[in-house]
Amino acid sequence: MTDEPLRHRRFMLLLAFCAVASAPFPFAGRPLRLLGGLPLWLWWSLIFTAALAFLCCVALLRYWKDDARD
Repeated sequence: MTDEPLRHRRFMLLLAFCAVASAPFPFAGRPLRLLGGLPLWLWWSLIFTAALAFLCCVALLRYWKDDARD
């Protein structure tokens, strides 16, 4: 039997948080600040998008193991 991520509520909440946080809502209407030549909101979005991709990889490798072998 496969173990699905939906059964792990904390993991799904973390996944949803990263998905929502990847959109730079906190920077709307604020003055543009640069970090390393790029806007701070871009760094924010890149970090949370990378975290979301990492969590998706963890879900695929850890929670969706298929026991059936061909």
